[in-house]
Amino acid sequence: MDTEENKEIKECRCNEHKAEHWVKFALLLIALFLACYLAVYYVLDQMRHAYYIPSAPIENIDRIMREQDRLFNEMSAFPMHNSAMFAIKSPVETYKDEATDSYKMIINLKPFDNNPNNVKIKINGNRVDINAAAEKTNKHSDKVYTFNQSFVLPENIDEDRVTKEKVKHKYIITMPVEEND
Repeated sequence: MDTEENKEIKECRCNEHKAEHWVKFALLLIALFLACYLAVYYVLDQMRHAYYIPSAPIENIDRIMREQDRLFNEMSAFPMHNSAMFAIKSPVETYKDEATDSYKMIINLKPFDNNPNNVKIKINGNRVDINAAAEKTNKHSDKVYTFNQSFVLPENIDEDRVTKEKVKHKYIITMPVEEND
């Protein structure tokens, strides 16, 4: 009898519960599919809210176009528009003084607080670099005026004989031409 009892214990009853395993597996697959679907739906919904830009109805397009035209017309009245940019006068005038065989640069110091220390001049051979800056502060705003320009002269400059002088609101730099031996 012991052997019969052992036989009963060792027998596999998998076939009896086979249908239950498939049902559990199918329910698990459905739950996994629903979880993936809800996760994708949530992510896409968050992206839609983050990047949603409402479009204007087509009947408002005429009003929008009129407003855009009005804004562009206002911009064209801005003082720095189109040809007004070319009307800005350079603070530097350059010419050659034939009597002294030298070049002269006259810099208007008014934009630079009438201070020649705000103007830096660097001479290298026949190239003259001018850098100037001034900061104006008032109650409601700060303004910075800067000027940078390089000049290439036809002849080399004798850096040792360059003179600088301030006359009223003008800064006059005299640059003698280098003598050829």
